[in-house]
Amino acid sequence: MEPIRFKPPLYEQRYEFVKSYIDTHKPKKVADLGCSECSLLHKLKFRSCIQELVGVDIDEDILKRKGYTLTPLPVHYLDPLERPLTVTLYHGSVCEKDPALLGLDLITCIELIEHLVTEDLEKFQDALFGFMAPDAVLISTPNVEFNVLLSDNSRFRHPDHKFEWNRKEFQTWAMNMSRTYNYTVEFTGVGEAGPESQDVGYCSQIGIFTKNYMETEESISNKKKYKGVYRSVLHVVYPSIQDERYLRKVVLTAALSHAECIKANFLRNLFPEEDGDQTNMADNKDKPPVLSKWLPSLQTATESNTRPPFLEGDAIHVPIETLFAIPRVKELCGSLDVLRNMMNGEITLSADGSAIVYPLHVENDLDSDMSNG
Repeated sequence: MEPIRFKPPLYEQRYEFVKSYIDTHKPKKVADLGCSECSLLHKLKFRSCIQELVGVDIDEDILKRKGYTLTPLPVHYLDPLERPLTVTLYHGSVCEKDPALLGLDLITCIELIEHLVTEDLEKFQDALFGFMAPDAVLISTPNVEFNVLLSDNSRFRHPDHKFEWNRKEFQTWAMNMSRTYNYTVEFTGVGEAGPESQDVGYCSQIGIFTKNYMETEESISNKKKYKGVYRSVLHVVYPSIQDERYLRKVVLTAALSHAECIKANFLRNLFPEEDGDQTNMADNKDKPPVLSKWLPSLQTATESNTRPPFLEGDAIHVPIETLFAIPRVKELCGSLDVLRNMMNGEITLSADGSAIVYPLHVENDLDSDMSNG
């Protein structure tokens, strides 16, 4: 029999299942136990609902080698996230109890339990369901019934597997966990066989556990007294607009880029082309302003209840209220005063703080430099 091949690969199907669950249930705090090379965590950091991401693995070297995939890139500082995001990797055993993993919305255990000997599995299930007690748990493990369709005749799929359960064995264990720790469990899986082999079930069987109770403050307080045994290998905080420093940067980038466009358009209409050639501002500084081409834009701005830019003395004024009308700026600031305060000290404002001031002589000097260069 030709061995079955999965498209996409089975590991990708498992990851997609987790991502789909997260997109539906919107957990904010998520941990992956036995995170190994951090591949799942790397994919999960892009889910917009997640604010805290935790990985735990017994192999410290692999955490150090692969942790870089979870660190912010320069683009994250140029374009900060909408939501806060903290990523932490811990070196430690999933069988141990550590307060660092309390208060989680979701814990994933993807192809993990089959690597545990019986004694460790018992410690693990108590640490997971009894101590960590997250709102939900996703556990995937190989379905040994499917092995007849795979490529070799070895007993287990991986030499480190201590066991591989059939569907009845996994479901019996999972139902026992749900009764013991007051969870509800549902069963599904990924990696389907062909139509002629449907009786073997999924290649990876999955249990979805949902907690049926609210933990008391006293219980949580007692758990927090446990001595931490995990050691942090990585801890990073992504830049986000929830941090005022980054919010200010995003707002100013959006508002000032629009202000520059408004100013440039105003200048083009203030000093229009003559005889088909663009006239240098330095050659036109003594000529009266010509605003005929600007009138339609002025009318549109007036109709939209925003003030158009205007010339006062030797400076162009771009009203802040016009920039506040930009949907993204308005969404981020909430009020005109907030926008004004963010701009204060970053750019020259009019005496009453109502407009950005761009001196005309600066524009002339810039154009002269460009033409001489």
